[in-house]
Amino acid sequence: MKKYLFAKAFFCSLFIFILASCSSKNSDSRQSSIQFEDNLPHDAHSSRLIAATNPAEAKDFTTKLLNGKEFKLSDYSGEIVILNIWATWCQPCVEEMPDLTEIYQAYKDQGVMILGVSIDEQGRSVVEPFVEKYNVTYPITIDDGTIIEKYGPTMGIPTTYIIGPKGYLRYFVTGALTKRELKPRLEKLLNES
Repeated sequence: MKKYLFAKAFFCSLFIFILASCSSKNSDSRQSSIQFEDNLPHDAHSSRLIAATNPAEAKDFTTKLLNGKEFKLSDYSGEIVILNIWATWCQPCVEEMPDLTEIYQAYKDQGVMILGVSIDEQGRSVVEPFVEKYNVTYPITIDDGTIIEKYGPTMGIPTTYIIGPKGYLRYFVTGALTKRELKPRLEKLLNES
């Protein structure tokens, strides 16, 4: 168990270092001085959202949603996008979905979008009944590798990225989130826009 925790901490630290080191090729000196860290309280019952320490632009992608509509990340410029990578067989994913659904319902009219990105290899045959069973109301896509190629590989699922209204990756976490962990960070980002 100690080896597992050490390995998880090591890889999490490595990913944070890489994420913090990423920056846009077009960034200017003003952008490189931006600091995204926060001192907001954390929920002890949630995986801890980690604030980016340096700007890294979110990579654009286009995907088809379960409802047949197209979702293009850049269409949500000026909004907060929560990118949640999950699978039907993942118990922590199931545990966080009611909170994500509640957050979506509470904040969707304030400029917050949640995109659930299923990595289920069985596709629609397992994802559609799952979404219906758990009353998931936010948009869902089944990744064909496009999103994971840009935002992976993940260290596990669920993995969640929060993209701020200016298009920068602001937070990251591997593990189930609670609304109590998300809300103060969403409020902070909404106040920035």
